[in-house]
Amino acid sequence: MNGYRQYMNRQAPSPQLMDRLLELEPGRSSRGPRPWRAWAAAAACCAIILGLWRLVPSLGLATPSGPSPNPGTVAGSGQGNPAEQEEITKDYLVMPPEIHYADKSASMDLAASIAFPDGSYDVELGQEEIQSIFTSRQEENSSPKGEERDWMEVLGWEDYVLTGRATYDGEGQLFWLHIWGEHPSGASFTLTLSPDHLPPNCLLEPGRQTNEVGGVAVTAWAESYDQDGDEETEHVCGSEFLAGDVGVRFENTDSPFGSEYDGQTDLAAGGARMLNALLVGYALEGEGLHLDGLLTNGDIPAWEEREFASLRQALGEAAFAPYLPQSEPAGYGGFYGRRSYQEGNYDTLWVRWSRGYDDVEVLVRCPEDGQLPQTVDVEHTEEYDLRRYSIPWSEHVPEAYRESVNFPVFRAQDMSQSVVEARGKEKDTGGLAFDFGVLFPNGVTVEYRCDGLSVQAVWKMVEGAIDGGNL
Repeated sequence: MNGYRQYMNRQAPSPQLMDRLLELEPGRSSRGPRPWRAWAAAAACCAIILGLWRLVPSLGLATPSGPSPNPGTVAGSGQGNPAEQEEITKDYLVMPPEIHYADKSASMDLAASIAFPDGSYDVELGQEEIQSIFTSRQEENSSPKGEERDWMEVLGWEDYVLTGRATYDGEGQLFWLHIWGEHPSGASFTLTLSPDHLPPNCLLEPGRQTNEVGGVAVTAWAESYDQDGDEETEHVCGSEFLAGDVGVRFENTDSPFGSEYDGQTDLAAGGARMLNALLVGYALEGEGLHLDGLLTNGDIPAWEEREFASLRQALGEAAFAPYLPQSEPAGYGGFYGRRSYQEGNYDTLWVRWSRGYDDVEVLVRCPEDGQLPQTVDVEHTEEYDLRRYSIPWSEHVPEAYRESVNFPVFRAQDMSQSVVEARGKEKDTGGLAFDFGVLFPNGVTVEYRCDGLSVQAVWKMVEGAIDGGNL
């Protein structure tokens, strides 16, 4: 049950964004790190089986005013009977609302932090629970037999495989939920919903366009680039809005069809925008979205959050004390300590000292969830030695090593002062910064993020943890 990290893994940030983030100094959090939460989402394809577009005409989506987005020009292999396509447009295709997707390719995303509620936990959603979001019981009961609406077909999701997960706070109240869709063509999407407000976002995304759909403000954006390094262009579209008391963020990569939409002559780009617009229309002018049955969850795991006013208090935690520094780093103040525990998920203790722009942070993780981080081989220095590479890392670190170079985890028995020295990098504000983790044979992991300390001072902390852990 490793929610947040798994969620972030599913988001597949663009290579451009990853390159920018790798060039930045690590950010610092004022309330401590969130626990690991481990989740595991795309080739372009604009082929369509025309039956996919047999959308229900009684959905009731408004026909857009002004210039038509031409959603009826649906492309298959590029060959087809125009008269047949016109018939499909006239008899089956429901017009999506007119939305302009601003091109955000030139704008730079900025990373932000999401403050999860204390004690938050994740629950997998079954297919019936996912369906309940799009079809309320009242709608199901009111539909004449034989005239039920195929909501996945209406949304253009007919061949997508859906999975979902809800996150609840420590009192069992819904924080947000995600639905992921994956299509055999390689197209994919992420739908994020929150009760009563827009979903929190871990990226600040400028360059959006505000539209009005049925009196509701909808921000929308799009960009086209090689998202996964396969030398093929993917088309990414996103929208964000409030559908009644449900906050919505929908982002899709490509679609299983091509179409003219939003002035796009590239049918693959137009199809991606249309797929996004169909969800907006469904939520605002069609059936709506329903979270009623998912707002609360009573299966709350035991959890605890506790802060410490001093290192001495933190050292009172017997399971963590051997791995913590036994004394304050010289010249640092502003101590902060926090214990975070959730049954079956995480058990961590984090301490931090500050001095100007420099922080010294040590995070100890006990193996509550049974999952251990992958370690690097100290003999393979290309996996972790920063002295081998120059900034920007995006241009010099091979893609296969970027994750380990950014934050490697070593086996405790492999640690030495020379390994610590390999992790030192110059800071813009002066001095060195160190980022790495150490995995002990009993499954305890200690993470170090240290600014302004010498190699010898960092090694002294690591060596003390190794001695304290009776390695």
